[in-house]
Formats: sequence, C-alpha cells, structure tokens
Amino acid sequence: MLKELMVVGIPALLVLTVLFLIYNYFLNRHFNFARTKSTQEISLPLRLQAYERMALFLERIKPENLLTRLPLDKITLADLQSHIVSDIRNELHHNAAQQIYVETETWKLIELAANSTINDLHNLLQQLPAGSSAKEGSLQILKNNELSCKSLIINCLDKIREDVKLYF
Repeated sequence: MLKELMVVGIPALLVLTVLFLIYNYFLNRHFNFARTKSTQEISLPLRLQAYERMALFLERIKPENLLTRLPLDKITLADLQSHIVSDIRNELHHNAAQQIYVETETWKLIELAANSTINDLHNLLQQLPAGSSAKEGSLQILKNNELSCKSLIINCLDKIREDVKLYF
C-alpha cells in the first residue's frame, strides 16, 4: 500500500511542484510587465514635460531673449546686470525639480549654460565705460556673437533633443 502510494504520490508531487513553479513564473512576469507599463505611462509624460521645460528655460536665458523682458529705458547698467543674474537664477531655481526627470549629464550642461550666461554677460557689461546706460549695455550684448554661453545653450538644446529621441 505504501509502495503504491509512493509510486503515485511522488510523480504527482513533482508534477504539482513543476506546475506551481511555472504558474509562479508567469504570474511574476505578468506583474512585472504591468508594473513597468504603469511606470512608463506615468513617468514618460513627466520626463517629456521636464525636457520641454528645460528647453524653454534655455530659450529664455539666451542673451537676446533676456533683454526683451526688461524696461531698458528705466533702469541703470547696474540694474541690468542685477536683473539678468536674478532672472537666470530664479528661472533655474524654479525648474530645479526637473532634474529628477532629466539625465544627470544633461542637467549638468544646463547648469553650466546658466552659469556661463551669467558670467559672460557680467564680464561683457563690466567692460563698458563708467556711466554707460542699460540700452548701451543691451546693444553690446546683442552685437556680441562670440559669447561662449550661446554655443553652450545650443549644445544643451541638442543634448535635450538626443535625450528625447532615446525615450520617444
């Protein structure tokens, strides 16, 4: 009796064990797929939005675009410098949360472009003669096409395009 039970029971136990392992494997695979799909449905739109915001940020800190938002008739050269620095820093701080969704290398390039823009414009405006007006300063910024920040901003925008192509 025991021998018959072992002859039938051991193969049945092996079959049940194999069935359980196969079922468990496919169940885990299904849940992992569902979790990945759910994560992608949530994170991909957030990533795209972050890249859009950072592209907009880079467009806003281009020297020629910074000047359009300032009342050049009513401010001094020192005010112009102050406004430029505060605008760029405020924009960067406002978008700081986007670094969660943007590639680390891209975020570092964005920070570098922002800091380079601040430094380039500060150095350019420091070279103007004492008593220069904000209008003269803005004209000097617009005339100068050799600012390194311009190429950095273009490189950042290219990097954003590359990153977006990887995800979408």
